[in-house]
Amino acid sequence: MRYAIIGTDGELTTHEGEPDWDTLVGPEGKVRVGLMPSLALAAYVNDCGHAFPDRYPRNVVGSCVLAALGAAPEPYAGAVVFVGWNAANTLRGQIEIVPLRPHLADSVADIHAEVRRALAGDLPRELSPSWAVQIREIAEYVATAETPGLTIREVRLP
Repeated sequence: MRYAIIGTDGELTTHEGEPDWDTLVGPEGKVRVGLMPSLALAAYVNDCGHAFPDRYPRNVVGSCVLAALGAAPEPYAGAVVFVGWNAANTLRGQIEIVPLRPHLADSVADIHAEVRRALAGDLPRELSPSWAVQIREIAEYVATAETPGLTIREVRLP
């Protein structure tokens, strides 16, 4: 099975074989990041990576690529793993992970390259200058936003 990873160093790599999710995103568990519904592409990150910043630093480049693919602009922590998925099963409430098709791997690589160019202060080759400004704004937000928290409140039942 083909899959791609954007590590916390911002590098994109493509791999073959069965993903070892515990190694790729961490043993705490993976969570699917919502992308544009029209893409036969799924992305996964650590479900609670922000709780362990020493193990899972914020992934600025990965967060920007996810935003460019339709995800909410959020500070995602740890590696981002891209796989294909069977969109036909979505209507039945299932997410069936399938190999990342070559054209989708190329699309992720193209967006990754444009994000890297924008973060370096260059103009994207294929996208507008305002897109590059937005990517830099998202990167700033990802790098500086407060760590998401969890509030636990006492509830008394009658």
